[in-house]
Amino acid sequence: MKKRIIVEHGEVKRIALLMNCTYEMVSHSLAYRKDTKLAKAIRKMALTRGGVEVGDEPVNDTSHEEEFVKTV
Repeated sequence: MKKRIIVEHGEVKRIALLMNCTYEMVSHSLAYRKDTKLAKAIRKMALTRGGVEVGDEPVNDTSHEEEFVKTV
């Protein structure tokens, strides 16, 4: 899952009004599709207003099969 910030319903519109930018800019910023100074400020505001960062979890690709083969 890609990294993004989830906010409550209607919060994107409020952040857009507070930051004096468009709804689309807030949406792109929260989805990490923009990486400008404004986008970073939007993400910071979203987190302080109760947003939750999700996604970008590390992939567990460690294989323990080799250990089992050696012990048998």
